[in-house]
Amino acid sequence: MIIFRIVILAGILAAATPAAAQWWNPFSTRPSDRPRAEQTELSRPLYERAMRSLERGNNRTAERRFRRVARRYPLSDYAAQSLYQQGILAFDRRNMRRSFESFQTLLARHPEFPRFNEVVEYQFEIALSLAEGRGMRWLGIIPYRALNRSRQYFEIIVFNAPYSDYAPLALMNSARISERQGNIPEAIDALDRLINNYPASLLANKAYLELAETFSELVSGPLYDQGSTREAISYYQDFLILFPEDDNVDRAEEGLQEMRDIYARSKVVVGEYYYRHRNWYRAAEIFFNEAITIAPESESADLARRYLARIEEFRRLAAEDPDYRPPRTTWGERIFFWRRRATDLDFEEPEFDPALEEPPTEDLLDRDRDPFVLPD
Repeated sequence: MIIFRIVILAGILAAATPAAAQWWNPFSTRPSDRPRAEQTELSRPLYERAMRSLERGNNRTAERRFRRVARRYPLSDYAAQSLYQQGILAFDRRNMRRSFESFQTLLARHPEFPRFNEVVEYQFEIALSLAEGRGMRWLGIIPYRALNRSRQYFEIIVFNAPYSDYAPLALMNSARISERQGNIPEAIDALDRLINNYPASLLANKAYLELAETFSELVSGPLYDQGSTREAISYYQDFLILFPEDDNVDRAEEGLQEMRDIYARSKVVVGEYYYRHRNWYRAAEIFFNEAITIAPESESADLARRYLARIEEFRRLAAEDPDYRPPRTTWGERIFFWRRRATDLDFEEPEFDPALEEPPTEDLLDRDRDPFVLPD
């Protein structure tokens, strides 16, 4: 009997108001599927109640009603303004995620919204607040920084407004967050996009310098791959050419000198290998000359010049005596070559350990090859 009365009451309400009919009839059209004019007409009373709640200072109720307008009537004339008000109210009570999502929905559905720049400014402030931890409390007590979410928001800002003044700022902040988290490839990518897409930005000088220093941090030394060293040198040089009046010129010159010295030492290491362990002086000369060219005033260049002087002496003796052959490394030296370092010109031979297997009868070096000539 009670159920019958409820059904009768629902039917009466359905006949009285279309909204009630929508509530109880599961086969009726949803409000979001109705035409724009009809959605506007249905959303007007709810939007007006939300505005009255906002005027009375009841922000929570107003935010809830604005959210209902935007969700139920996305095509109405009040949807964009409802999303905007909802984002501001959520921002005021420090609900950053809901505020950003409201603003993002607004920009995605209504890119013609007249306050576009203001919305982007709000989004940037939200991302910056998450990165700095301003007003962020876990369980309302413990402060924290939402770095991952902040970096994601900065990238969304670049996508939303690539031609705004906030795009290069967002890229710089994204790069610094990635570097803080130890995600060097993401930091390099963000800085590279900044200098390529916004070369006239006021942050371009900082981007060049930070790129150079980021690559320099990846350098492990002269005995390892020098790809990062070359990249660092390139960005240091670009910075000094493009921004000769910058306050950080001394810092860039110091970094450039350090990278050049490491790169020159790497060339000396390879040259020493050909000199000491392959008796191939022409190949060694090439690398020693490259070291001098890269960093002519460095210690590595001085060491390379000493090697070149010794090679020139060997060449002079070979020209005077056709039967002269420069001194060659022994089998013991080749076994223990990993113990020797590129430090000086001391050629003391390591003692051969007879416990090791006997050296092969055929020498690894071509004794008939001219050590001063490169092969064809």
